[in-house]
Amino acid sequence: MLDLDALEAAGIRDAHRRRGLLEYLDGLGFSTEQMVEAERRGRLFALSGDAVMRSGPPVHSLRSAAQAVGRSLPEVEQAWAALGLTAADAEQIALSEADIDGLRTVFELGLSTGTDTSFGVLRVLGGAMARLAEAESSAIRAGVPAIQINYTEDELTTAQAYASVAAFVPRIGRLIDAVHRQHLESARMYFEDVLRDTSPTVYCGVGFVDLSGFTSMTQVLTPAELSGLLSEFSATVSDVVHADGGRVVKFIGDAVMWVSPTAEQLARAARDMVDHPKARAADLQVRAGLAYGPMLALDGDYFGNPVNLAARLVATAEPGQILVSTELLDGLRGWTATPTEPLTLRGFTEQVKAYLLDHTSGLPSDHDTGPA
Repeated sequence: MLDLDALEAAGIRDAHRRRGLLEYLDGLGFSTEQMVEAERRGRLFALSGDAVMRSGPPVHSLRSAAQAVGRSLPEVEQAWAALGLTAADAEQIALSEADIDGLRTVFELGLSTGTDTSFGVLRVLGGAMARLAEAESSAIRAGVPAIQINYTEDELTTAQAYASVAAFVPRIGRLIDAVHRQHLESARMYFEDVLRDTSPTVYCGVGFVDLSGFTSMTQVLTPAELSGLLSEFSATVSDVVHADGGRVVKFIGDAVMWVSPTAEQLARAARDMVDHPKARAADLQVRAGLAYGPMLALDGDYFGNPVNLAARLVATAEPGQILVSTELLDGLRGWTATPTEPLTLRGFTEQVKAYLLDHTSGLPSDHDTGPA
């Protein structure tokens, strides 16, 4: 039996009026101390969900974490910041034992790969997890509006809704682990095809596709329609790239960057995106720019002249066109292409030769058309 007067004396305001919420939290096993601490932070209604979402009770500060992993405080602060995480100060108790184990992994990985390399991985991990967290939060807010206290204006209703969705967090953690392992295997096989030595330089095709006239679309579509359009475009692009043996590098607004081990796979993916039935049905005007050559693969991204060239070509292409570089065309068989006028592209000191790829071609052939 809850002693509501004692809870009020401990710091929980209006305990009698909030009896339903307090009995719910008590039934879940939360102590008076936990409820008082949540009340102090203004999150008593969220305690049932917050507790499930955390990797464990906070027991360490950044300073004590440094002692636990045998590293200096600046090193731990740097690692924590690389993950995109913050703490009010070095003395704030904010890290769980699982966080400490993660930091140990970070520094042990650095012993094998080098600190700069391991911290690059941390930045990618932090960015990916931040994006995932935002995507999850957006989906939940849309699908379960009762988790928002300003919507329900009822703490018990929000507490129950929040606890129900937070129960998925451990399961999503297991999903992340499984998907991570699958992608590691896929990445390993991909790099075996595009690496020629022990350097980070890879030889592959790089492409960009985007939606022509996207800016004008944003002015006439409702937010819901725009969201549906981008979701459909992203899903279609991902399906096509993966089916054609490529790897999506990143989405940039209405544009997508991907890489493929061969010129043939890259061109096929571009053709399948530009001519995709869903794109035609939605009256989407897709265009592409493709290039091939040596690039630097670093922290999940790609850098180099072929990347810059492909990005400039897609910006030059008309709706429905696929513009390709000479090096890309040299790697194709059974495709026809028409040379464009020499192009003046931003960032290139000399005019660039490019070709308009006939995306009705590309069938197996015994001869290489080569540059027209």
